[in-house]
Amino acid sequence: MRLTPKRIKEILLQILGSSGEKLIDALIGKENVSEFDLAEKIKFDIKVVRKQLYILYNHNVVSFTRKKDKQKGWYIYYWTLQPESIKFNYFKMKRDALERMKAQLVQEQQELFFTCPNDCVRLNFDQAMDFEFHCPECGELVGQDDKEKNIAILEKAIGKLQKEVDELIRRRKMQKVKRIVTKKEVKKRVQKVRAIKKKKAPTKSAKKKVVKKKKVVKAKTKPKSKKLAKSVKKKVVKKKVSAPIKKKKALKTKRTSKSKKKKAISKKASTKKTSKKKVTKKKVAKKKK
Repeated sequence: MRLTPKRIKEILLQILGSSGEKLIDALIGKENVSEFDLAEKIKFDIKVVRKQLYILYNHNVVSFTRKKDKQKGWYIYYWTLQPESIKFNYFKMKRDALERMKAQLVQEQQELFFTCPNDCVRLNFDQAMDFEFHCPECGELVGQDDKEKNIAILEKAIGKLQKEVDELIRRRKMQKVKRIVTKKEVKKRVQKVRAIKKKKAPTKSAKKKVVKKKKVVKAKTKPKSKKLAKSVKKKVVKKKVSAPIKKKKALKTKRTSKSKKKKAISKKASTKKTSKKKVTKKKVAKKKK
């Protein structure tokens, strides 16, 4: 459904009535309109304008933003129309009208109706019994109404409305499908971009492998001349031999130092024992005297 200014006006007039026509004209095609500016344009009291705006807001047809006035200190509200909610409101109104007409058709088929000859009122059987089959306004006798004409008119109107509602439902479903499809497309595009970025960015493992390969290449390189090759081999052999010899020497020095310490400790112990024996012999000689 295409929302033209004329269609918007028709929908909103069903909510506000004829008294809100000027306000609707001032709102169509504009955004963030101050309520004070609307009151000046329409030449209505600000309270009346606010009341009509709140009615539209309760039907989710308009939205507002508020800002604080620095000089005066109160909040000013800025209003805008919501086209998507207007569409939904139009669909809801058509659906409710269709339900009412179907209920009226069932009532016409099941009940009897009586009308005044002067077309004052139309009464069902219970109401006509209450007024003794007399018109409550002019007092004349009421006659039975031909309900076949009314049933035929209602059936035509229901058929037209049903087609409109079915078309609106179909369009709403199509819009939902389009939204789902667009969301899926956006997800796919994001995933493709991420995959491309991952391919371009080198991983840590790849960096390590490259470094190892370079080291291996350096180790395998051979000197050009034979003399240089022999000197390189001799150096390598010297290094390999010198390392274990030094270790052995260090171990021998450690062992010798340990053995020396043990011998010194044993000598000290033996000297102590001999000194004790001499002292005991001297004491025994003195007692014999």
